[in-house]
Amino acid sequence: MKSIDKEIFEVEQRLHMREALIKQTARDAKTRSLKALASPASLVGAVALGFLVATRVSRRRASAPAVSQQTKEQTKGFALGTLAMTGATWFIRSQFGGPVGLAQFLLAKIKNRKSPKAAVA
Repeated sequence: MKSIDKEIFEVEQRLHMREALIKQTARDAKTRSLKALASPASLVGAVALGFLVATRVSRRRASAPAVSQQTKEQTKGFALGTLAMTGATWFIRSQFGGPVGLAQFLLAKIKNRKSPKAAVA
């Protein structure tokens, strides 16, 4: 029985030694990688790579879709219509004081047209 206990003890010792060796190797690898990552050259490289990736991604999004000729013509029409409406609004406000003044003026014109015909008849 003692030989089995001794054998088990030796196996456990080897397992503990391997475990300790693995832990030590992991600590060493961690230390080496932290030193390598913290070096100025690697930091500058990481920053440069980040800028390159960000620039490329932003350029892909910045490309505008092609606009058809029909859409351009419609846009010109809308722009001219907007300018015409702005001019008409300005004219109405300057001549009649606003839309209500224009409506009163038009109603007065319509009444004047109807009243001479009634007087002639």
